[in-house]
Formats: sequence, C-alpha cells, structure tokens
Amino acid sequence: MPLKAKAWTLCKVLVTLGLSSSSVWGYTLTCDAQGSFPEMEKIIVKPATVEVNIKSIGNHLYIKIEGPKLYATFVNTLITEEYQGQDLTSKTSIWVKRKHIASLEETEIKITRQPVTLFASKDVQRYGKSLKFLVTGPCQLPT
Repeated sequence: MPLKAKAWTLCKVLVTLGLSSSSVWGYTLTCDAQGSFPEMEKIIVKPATVEVNIKSIGNHLYIKIEGPKLYATFVNTLITEEYQGQDLTSKTSIWVKRKHIASLEETEIKITRQPVTLFASKDVQRYGKSLKFLVTGPCQLPT
C-alpha cells in the first residue's frame, strides 16, 4: 500500500476511534533527575538524565518517565478494575496520580510549568520493605 494510502487509512482509524488530531497530542522533556529514599537518607541514588513523555488522548493524560530502572515510571488518568487514575493538573503544573486498588501503592508525576521541573514519587519494594522513592530535577524544553 502506498504511503499516502496508509496515512489516509490511519486518519480514518483515528476518526473512527474518536481521536481527531485536536484530541491527541504528545510532548517530550529531558530532565536531570535525582532520586532519593527519604526514609533511608544514607542510601545514595545515582542521578540520571531521563526522558518524560507526556501524551493526551481524549480526556486522559499519560506520563512516562524513561531512564534507569529505578527511575522508570508510568502514570495515567484511566480508571480501571486495577487502578484509579486522577488528573490534578492546574494552571501551574501538569500533575497525574495513580493508585493500585488492591495494594494501595501510589505513583504520581508532577511537572511544574515555571520553571519546568519534574517531581515524581512511587512506592517501591526495596530493602525488605515498602519505601517511597522521590525524583526531582530541572527539565529542558525541546529545541
């Protein structure tokens, strides 16, 4: 199938799903992240450069942090049988929170707009217990 025909087919599929170009957008930031375990201050986490992918499809936000394993995080605003998503976005930040219904583990990612800064937290199992892992750091907008 020629490229033009493939593009037209994709457009028809998106319209069929109710995803017009105006209801789908994405953005990627690069952030210098520093992770920490506030409950265990002696543990030093190596800083990392991470990519933060922000997507909006319809009324839902999806934010994914890509980087070293401990930093990798995903949140969305969907409400399913397993997860409760919540959009806390305001004039000053994009903020999404997700809770696992059975375990009550929470993950959240907040990106402030001025200055563009990443704040994230997630519950992780480390050192034989459940700990809160925090990530903070400045972000650069794509050029």
